[in-house]
Amino acid sequence: MGKKSKKGKDIESGRLLLFIYRNRMPLIMITIAALVVSVIVSFLITPRYRSTVVLYPAPTASVSRTLFGPVATRTDMVGFGLESDTERLLQILRSDVIREKMTEKYNLMEHYGIDQESRYPYTALSRKFRNNVRSRKTEFMAIEIEVLDEDPVMAADMANDIAAHIDSVMNRMLSERAGKSLAIIGEEYRRLSAEMEAMQDSIRKIRELGVIDYESQSEVLNNAYSNAILNRDTAGMNFFRERIRVLSAWGGAYVSLRDNLLYRTEDLNDLKRVYEQARVNAESLLPYKFVVDSARVAEKKAYPVLSLIVGASVISAFILTLFSLLLVEAFRKQVLTKKRS
Repeated sequence: MGKKSKKGKDIESGRLLLFIYRNRMPLIMITIAALVVSVIVSFLITPRYRSTVVLYPAPTASVSRTLFGPVATRTDMVGFGLESDTERLLQILRSDVIREKMTEKYNLMEHYGIDQESRYPYTALSRKFRNNVRSRKTEFMAIEIEVLDEDPVMAADMANDIAAHIDSVMNRMLSERAGKSLAIIGEEYRRLSAEMEAMQDSIRKIRELGVIDYESQSEVLNNAYSNAILNRDTAGMNFFRERIRVLSAWGGAYVSLRDNLLYRTEDLNDLKRVYEQARVNAESLLPYKFVVDSARVAEKKAYPVLSLIVGASVISAFILTLFSLLLVEAFRKQVLTKKRS
């Protein structure tokens, strides 16, 4: 059974080769015509040049956490970022912010030949930009930025500028958030400082009344008053009785203010440390990428690929011509069969 099947296939292949040989002239002529046309068309297509930048993301941990945080939570500032950092940078690269910056700097509306008076100019710009500017994650967790353009110098400059703008966009976003945090913390710091100053003023006034240290004064005055009673010292009893009355009247307030001021001082020190961290985050500008390969001016065009266009055109023309001839031959045989019957 297997030998018969193989023999049948050999017969069919032989018939196909024989058919191709008999119709070699139209096949050769159409294939040559396709070759000539594809070569001409490839030279008529405007060539485009490719420039690429390869970079790795840097960690996105805040500067304050890296420098002042606990050892267990510190991030190596010179290490490579994680996969989440790579995804974050890819989102930045595909954002409208990058496209708008490139559009403004390189006048892409005019460069891409987009009529600004048309119905959807920005939609056309976005589509053209996506076709010419691409970013992807490589198998080694790096990011590759690819720019295609008719001008090889512009392609290289744009690729390098896109990579450079990653830092400005990231720093702007993080600085805005850190700036708002700094303002909130600063307001709380000033409020707490004013509250502590008011408490200090109150303690100062109570001390002017003679309440210096409630615990030690209470013990000393009580002992002195007891001795005055034992010695029947009327003047001493009156003096110490008055001092004890003042201490009793203001001692509780003094202790409450003193303890509250101590707690508030600890809160103020913690708030001051947080304020300094927020200030560092708001004022620091860090790179969020490590450029491995900068873009260079391409020496040869990347599109169109002559061999690919010619090869695809020739093969397609040959197959389509052969298929058409087979259909014609099958139709002719069917017509002849009907006539004989």
